[in-house]
Amino acid sequence: MTRKEFLKLSGLLLASPLYSSLLQSETKMMPSLFISHGSPMNIIRDNSFTTSLKEIVKTFDKPKAIIVISAHWYTNNTLISNLEEQETIYDFYGFPDQLYNITYEPKGDEKLASDVNEILKNSSLEDRGLDHGAWSILRHMYPKQDIPTFQISINKNLSYMQHFEIASLLKKLRKNGVLIIGSGSVTHNLRLTDYRKTNVDAWALEFDEYIKEAFNTKNFSNIIEAQKHPLFNIAHPFDDHFIPLLYTAGTIEDNDTIEHFHEEIVSGNLTMRSIKIG
Repeated sequence: MTRKEFLKLSGLLLASPLYSSLLQSETKMMPSLFISHGSPMNIIRDNSFTTSLKEIVKTFDKPKAIIVISAHWYTNNTLISNLEEQETIYDFYGFPDQLYNITYEPKGDEKLASDVNEILKNSSLEDRGLDHGAWSILRHMYPKQDIPTFQISINKNLSYMQHFEIASLLKKLRKNGVLIIGSGSVTHNLRLTDYRKTNVDAWALEFDEYIKEAFNTKNFSNIIEAQKHPLFNIAHPFDDHFIPLLYTAGTIEDNDTIEHFHEEIVSGNLTMRSIKIG
């Protein structure tokens, strides 16, 4: 998608009956979130991170629907999950049996998923449940499983600017009570993590502070062009966990406040930074 195509699509969206219908029951502006989801063990842990998830949802109204962009749905196309009856996806291995006995299966939202598919144009619908990048955090945030939820995949063939522009289209849904969550990690190099470490690696701290400053100053170019940072490749040998940051950054409005509601680095270099927009 070129910049010209993006601006044309934005104009068409604003003028379309579809967009009008999405906003016909406009509510108070919903925030958007970035959450570093960390180890699947957080599914069953009671710690400062999981407590922060429980507390942050008390600061805004209950969403009408939730859209999650998770690091764990990394595809060749832009896909939108469209199951009305969700399935819990256990996309992790070698963990205690207790984790595999937990289900998190809220209803999907076929109508909203179809509307988003129409907005994004170069996308398609797919029957798919929730991967652990979504349900591992939502289980702590909304344990009643009573909010329609679905995911949008990360199309690995798009540029960072294109991901950011998709998010800029999605942010309009915030005005209709839709909570948009990017679920990944500010740093994610599992070959270097060690749960026994008590000190923090300097490179992880530096890159984490770089992203924090980019959000605080709304310096989007530093997020879109993060691959130019000399520490990017050590922070992200694979970029699946970084790209959800673009989907949160792209939802920021000029007057939005930025809140880092959880700041922690575990296992030496795995950041748990979580951010609230608005």
